[in-house]
Parts: sequence; structure tokens; C-alpha cells
Amino acid sequence: MLIESERARRMRRTELKLFLRACRERLTPGDFGFPADNRRRTAGLRRDEVASLANIGLTTYVFLEQGRDINVSAPVLESIASALRLSEEERDYLFLLASDDPKALPAPEYALPVALEVMLADMKTCPAFVLNHHFEIIGVNPAATLVWGCRHNPEALENPLLQMFIDPERKVFYKNWEEIARHEAGYIRGHFAKHMRDAKLAGMIDELLAVSADFSKFWAQNKIFQASGLETSVEINHPTLGLLRGHYVLLSPFGKTNTTICILAPDPDTDTGEKIFEALRASNANM
Repeated sequence: MLIESERARRMRRTELKLFLRACRERLTPGDFGFPADNRRRTAGLRRDEVASLANIGLTTYVFLEQGRDINVSAPVLESIASALRLSEEERDYLFLLASDDPKALPAPEYALPVALEVMLADMKTCPAFVLNHHFEIIGVNPAATLVWGCRHNPEALENPLLQMFIDPERKVFYKNWEEIARHEAGYIRGHFAKHMRDAKLAGMIDELLAVSADFSKFWAQNKIFQASGLETSVEINHPTLGLLRGHYVLLSPFGKTNTTICILAPDPDTDTGEKIFEALRASNANM
């Protein structure tokens, strides 16, 4: 098992502190029978109210939210998750952050599985590419090259999630850029919780926080999205194909957390699929 570095440990504890506070502050006291008066100095529930709802000691909860180096049992975390009304994904994220014995980082698999290679080739009008756990492209189909211009170059792996936040043209390319970017930031957060000891991944997040005010804003919202079936509506202002509409889907194939397939499924009520098909046919005819 890999040893967690002190830097990664501090980073995990900081994320736990910010996450618990954000979850607590979004709750409405009146929904829990607590008085909602003007004497409250902070939004949402107070720490003592969360401790009461979770039936745990106030000191335990305070230390946990302060990011102190303490160990808490699974039942305590379950009680806190219930008190804060966390979703299933948020609960899993809480356990990842609060555990002092996280699972070892799986060995990265950068080779594209044969099954995914076949799937990509058969997805004629669905642009799709496959990412490794550093969000770098390891496989792409012709439709994705047509729509996004992305390619797989083993010598210089392209990172489309980084480009989403550092390339200003993306805000023009996507009509609903903010919605897509917010979902991607939440996906990065959920993914990072499973790989906090990965120095390259941590460095990527540090870079994004340093250079992108948008990413910093979305990161601070503490939203968690997993690639078990994340779907976002997409509207693209394509320079040659015109307006494209569909659904951007992120999937983790084979139950692995180190491979993600990203698909643009054309909206069947639009001519998006037809545009992609005709453009690919014209491209093949000119080869």
C-alpha cells in the first residue's frame, strides 16, 4: 500500500473541512425544528446542531470540521452523513476524505482496452473519446475529431478537462459552457478524492486553482459528481457544422476509476446526428 504524503494528508483534511462546512451551511434550520432567527451569525445549521442531530459529541464534530488529525468510526460518519442529509455520492466522498487509511492508488492503465476500441469505432454519429485517470485522451473516434478536434498523440497526451478551463475559446464553443464546466469541476473533485496521493493529479488541480478563477469558483461550491452516469445537456456553436445539440455523458467502464469514456449523444429531435454523419461521409469521400 502506498504511503500518504504529509502534503496529501493536509490537502485531504482541508477538503474535508470545506466540504462539511458547505454541507452544513446549505441546510435550513427550520426544516429540523431549530429556530431561524436573526441572532444566527452563520448560514444554515450551527455545529452544535449538527452534533445533536448526529447524536455525537460536539468536540468530535468541531474537530472534524476544523480538519484536525482525528480518527472517527464508520458509524459516526454515517450519523453525520444522515444529519447533513448527504446524497449517496456525497456520503461516499465524506468517507474518502475522513478515512486515514484510504485504499492504495490503483496502477494506471494507459492502454486502451480492446472492447472500448471496438465501441469507439462503432459509434458513428456519437463523438467519443476515452480518458485515463489524469484526464488525458488515450482513444478517440473520427466523430470526436470532427466535433472537438481532439486526437490521441501518445507523445503529448491531450487533456480536454484542463482545456475547458484554460482555453477562452471554450466559452464561445459551448453555448452552455458554465453548466458543463460546473459538472466537470464536480467530476474532478469526486475523482480526486479516490486518488489524493497521485502527485500529477494534485498538481493539475493546483494549476487550475492558480490560473482559472472559474474553476476556483466551481471548486469552492463543493459539488460532487461521479462518472457512473453523469449526463449534461450540451449546445455547441461549431465553426463548420453550426449549432449542435445533445447530451454529454461520462461513464466509468468496467467499474474502473482510472478510465472514463466521454460521449456526445446527439439530440434525436434535432439534425445534429445527421450533420455529423454527412460531414464524416464527405470527409471519407475526400480521402
